[in-house]
Amino acid sequence: MLESLACNSCGAPMQVPNSARFIKCNHCGAQLAVHREHDVTFTEAVDKLTETTKSLSDQVSQLTANQEIADLDRQWELQRNDFMITGKNGRTHLPTEGTAMVGGIVAVVFGGFWTVMAFAITSRSPFSMAKIFPLFGLVFIAVGLFGAIHASTKASEYKRAKRRYEAERARLKRR
Repeated sequence: MLESLACNSCGAPMQVPNSARFIKCNHCGAQLAVHREHDVTFTEAVDKLTETTKSLSDQVSQLTANQEIADLDRQWELQRNDFMITGKNGRTHLPTEGTAMVGGIVAVVFGGFWTVMAFAITSRSPFSMAKIFPLFGLVFIAVGLFGAIHASTKASEYKRAKRRYEAERARLKRR
């Protein structure tokens, strides 16, 4: 059985078999898709469908890329917070190797000063317990060095993590 349809591209009348899904207009040569919905049958140019499909595919690809970048940014923000150091006033900041070294130097100088001064003060003391006070300076030095090494290591790890994040973000933006 044949249906009477019009070409969606040029408007020419056509006779189309009921089972046809795709046809070619004999008048203009357009490739057409035959759509049947409820009681209506019509044609649509395949090249327009291809353009629409490509446009939708490009939009979906762009949305996917944007979502991947947003997910990466959220993940980096959480990871970045793990590197934060809390200062004496409760403020957080990112570690730097310079700050770590300055903190270590200050602790060593203070510990050395404490040790020398405590030894000078307690050297003539008749109490044997007073001899312990110079050792607190050594504890300051040890804690200061440990803190400096820890902060310096954390600063290096942060730099490496940030480089990985930036490289991955740049890769996602290039797609």
